Amino acid sequence: MSNKITTIADVPGAVPPASSSGSKATYVYISNADDGDISAYELRAASNAGSGVASQANLNPIGRTAVGKLVMPMVATPDGKTLYAAVRSAPFSIHCFQINPLDGGLELLAATPMPHSLVFISLDQTGKWLLATSFGDHKNSVHKLNADYLIDPIPAQVFASGGLNPHSIVTDKDNQFVFIPHLGTDEIKVHSFNSKLEKPLSESPAFVAVEKQYGPRHIVISQDNKFGYVITEMMGQVLVFSIDSKSGNLSLVQSISSLPIDTKLFQGKARPPTGSPDAVGFDDSNLIYSAEIKLTPNGRYLYTSDRTNNSLSGFEVDSKTGKLKYLFTIPTEQMPRGFGIDPDGQFLVATGQKSEYVSLYSIDPSTGELNLISRVPGGKGANWVTFAKQTL
Repeated sequence: MSNKITTIADVPGAVPPASSSGSKATYVYISNADDGDISAYELRAASNAGSGVASQANLNPIGRTAVGKLVMPMVATPDGKTLYAAVRSAPFSIHCFQINPLDGGLELLAATPMPHSLVFISLDQTGKWLLATSFGDHKNSVHKLNADYLIDPIPAQVFASGGLNPHSIVTDKDNQFVFIPHLGTDEIKVHSFNSKLEKPLSESPAFVAVEKQYGPRHIVISQDNKFGYVITEMMGQVLVFSIDSKSGNLSLVQSISSLPIDTKLFQGKARPPTGSPDAVGFDDSNLIYSAEIKLTPNGRYLYTSDRTNNSLSGFEVDSKTGKLKYLFTIPTEQMPRGFGIDPDGQFLVATGQKSEYVSLYSIDPSTGELNLISRVPGGKGANWVTFAKQTL
């Protein structure tokens, strides 16, 4: 298995990165679970003079890096220098890559063994801790990052989540709390967090219950730290919570569907963990199967995906109340488990688990409308979309 990204000459249609000239570079990484690799692209955008609004953009392939079957969740450091990718097939691991600022290439620094198959990984606000959760084993873990961003091989913490099927794990913007939605027990755990401690994550969380059989999945936090937004896998509802700044407690503000009012889909049901022997197929052709949720950096728009409907939905955010206004649902790649929004909030990149293409959309800053710019070749089983922006 190669530990270094394919050279540019090996990729049909690839072109040398524009970042080599010393400009700002934005790279896009997509994990392909079935192919067992990561596709890399450079997002090139040109703006109208003085407007700050992109007039044209391209998603240019850089190459692909072999990692391992069922490579899925990823996270990049804020400085755009390091990428972490978790492999959900045995032996479980997190691969740490150095990102080449000149061409976006990935060089493997280390592959750290993990005790469980990880469904989600994230970094705390200091960049000193990597947080992880396991859907099938119902475990949370905390891993210290060394000065060179390598993961300490001995976890700082590994403990039972206290619920079933945790699906994501993120800190608030002040780095005081960690939120963990549990799909299997319809609850969101709220842990206190102190990055200065040897064991920073409290193991005695509070929790907030959600409607039964909703399946809370992923959560995003507003930049002002006042609101949390949760996508529910089995109902397609977006739950809007206000966040108590002192306790981290969540209070429901709104529950709004991410699907069109005329949807023919019915309430979904929980699925076995990816990669487990129990992960057998069933007819889900008419069941809600929502997946991802993202906010634009300015907090003005929020987007979600549904895998059965093969769609992306958009909402406008009221910055004062946190409430959402449904705007639209549009078709996208087949079974869109993952999508991402670039750090400048101008573009959205969407993948599909059953599509070998990647879609690039522009985000209209006035309306939130998504406009398809292009579709480029991707990999099989595409899921996570991660951006890394570097300034040279």
